[in-house]
Amino acid sequence: MNKEIDTKLQKILSKTGDLNFKRRVITMLDYSDIQPGDNILDMGCGEGFYSMVLDNLYDCKITAVDFDPEILALAHKWLDGRSNVTLEQGDITKLRFPDSSFDKIVCTEVLEHIDDDKTAIKELYRVLKPGGVIAITVPNKNYPLLWDPLNKVRESLGLGHFSPMSGFWGGIWAKDHKRLYLPSELRGLAENAGFLTEDLRVLTHFGVPFNHLILWLGKNLYTKLPVPEDVKRAMEKFEWRGEPEKHRSLSSFILNTGFNFLKRVDSFNDKKFALTKSTMAVALKGVKK
Repeated sequence: MNKEIDTKLQKILSKTGDLNFKRRVITMLDYSDIQPGDNILDMGCGEGFYSMVLDNLYDCKITAVDFDPEILALAHKWLDGRSNVTLEQGDITKLRFPDSSFDKIVCTEVLEHIDDDKTAIKELYRVLKPGGVIAITVPNKNYPLLWDPLNKVRESLGLGHFSPMSGFWGGIWAKDHKRLYLPSELRGLAENAGFLTEDLRVLTHFGVPFNHLILWLGKNLYTKLPVPEDVKRAMEKFEWRGEPEKHRSLSSFILNTGFNFLKRVDSFNDKKFALTKSTMAVALKGVKK
């Protein structure tokens, strides 16, 4: 990643409070090594943040696909009008695209939601061109205690985890996660589909206690409660353009102080951890034979 792109990426990520999410974005771009004219599949695009990043940094064509029509509506809000981005609804286990359609695939925090992850990754292999690269992240089954203390303690006591659909208590299992993955499990899944593993790493060991609950509360504050407009803009990661907000209110000052604290904590993650280290995510770079 050259200096110009890195500088712009840091600006784009300036309002990202989730340490793990921010590091996943950087890793996916590093793995993908986007070249001019690349045809990219953003599989499980969600609100479209990855597609927005790719479109702002590179001269490439992006097809952003998600199964959930509600979250796709949010993606349309942020991505409509971008000539290089196509949004569509689709099922990862039954993609409509011909064989060997894409140069690169980004699939981050998706496979853990899929009942049949084996069929899903075989479909991704099918639509990737020979020699193409897939960049994958999934949540790590060996996650740090501080990442989700409540579920970690329950699991250690043999009580399982809170319901993924319980919102506040769901923690790392929230939003209907079917499973978490160890690095060896993600590698096995990818290689059984035919991919060659070019890199496998674990991301983000250091975080703040109850990070998931903090993010859950923050999102509800931002979306459901009457808060000042400057606070809303400060909490919305898509609103990265323009000059940084001045400390025009106590709430915006607190938010900016919080972001600076998170950056300091995240600096301790600037290293390559052993695959056995407890972390928040597992990342894999796969190449189609």
